[in-house]
Amino acid sequence: MGDLKMNCCVECFSDPQIQAMISANGKQGTCDFCKKPDVFICPVDEPSDVSDLISEVLNVYEEAEEGEPLFSTIIEDWNIFRKELSSSFDLLAAFCSVIYGDNGETHDRKVRIPKSYADEYGIFSGHTWHEFSDAIETKNRFCSGLFRADQLASFLGYSITKYTKGTELFRARISDDIEGYPKEEMGQPPTRKRKSGRVNPEGIGVLYLTSDEATALREVRASAFDFVTIGIFELLKDIKVVNISGLNSISPAVYSSSIESLAANIRAFSDIAREIAKPLRRNDSSLEYLPTQFITEFIKSKGYAGVSYTSTMGTGGTNIAVFDESLFECKSVHVVEISSIEYSYSKVK
Repeated sequence: MGDLKMNCCVECFSDPQIQAMISANGKQGTCDFCKKPDVFICPVDEPSDVSDLISEVLNVYEEAEEGEPLFSTIIEDWNIFRKELSSSFDLLAAFCSVIYGDNGETHDRKVRIPKSYADEYGIFSGHTWHEFSDAIETKNRFCSGLFRADQLASFLGYSITKYTKGTELFRARISDDIEGYPKEEMGQPPTRKRKSGRVNPEGIGVLYLTSDEATALREVRASAFDFVTIGIFELLKDIKVVNISGLNSISPAVYSSSIESLAANIRAFSDIAREIAKPLRRNDSSLEYLPTQFITEFIKSKGYAGVSYTSTMGTGGTNIAVFDESLFECKSVHVVEISSIEYSYSKVK
């Protein structure tokens, strides 16, 4: 790179804390990596708060022949760089050039999180989400010796979504006819009709809501020509819910005092977020829901009002599962008819 100054920008990063660091410098220009003009920029080829933070993340890994390539691990596991930008690899290489003084030799270096970190800090006592799930489903359902409550509790406060009184959320129910359901029947089902879900055990009430009407329709799997009742629910008081999809996006900037702990759990958080957002299938065994139910019941025990997670139904919306139905009031309902649906599919065999 010689003496040529190289700048990255806020648009190169997904981490809002890093974006804030760059914006705080107040320097604007053209990014040498994503090529965006007139954006807040940060020098790459000299030490900075951003390079110091990235150095901290890089340093939690150890070399291991059976590990994974460093660059792809950093970009895929952490919410630092924008995964969709091809320039992210070049940007990480530029930071490594400053941090390590190399010319790209770190690119294919195989690394892993030290086992000692996973053993000491892992929310599953050094085990993976898959191993924890297997234990919950087949060995010890209600009192897992693998689960470390204190470790998970320490992260929850870093992934909170606040909803203020008056917020409107949505719920949909497929109706038998054009008359639909009245407001009184849009809440959670009666106790003996409460089936297991990814958030609630059988018989336990959870009010499943969505951030928007389109997501509510998609989540109930409405078919062409179905009548669907949509209820608009108003929040009666301010609440906090744990954003499960955001646990794996906790910034190392806000957790730098124990970055080894964050590194030890970041893949487990991704696995939990992926599992809780998976659409329910008709032939699912209720056993498959037990691991996420275990996690959400623990979150409930800590006093949070519910959990939220990204919908996988292609709307960009959010699902919110509320533990206490009385926090919301169904203010109005209307009935829609599904005029058409569009199938999207991929060959799997």
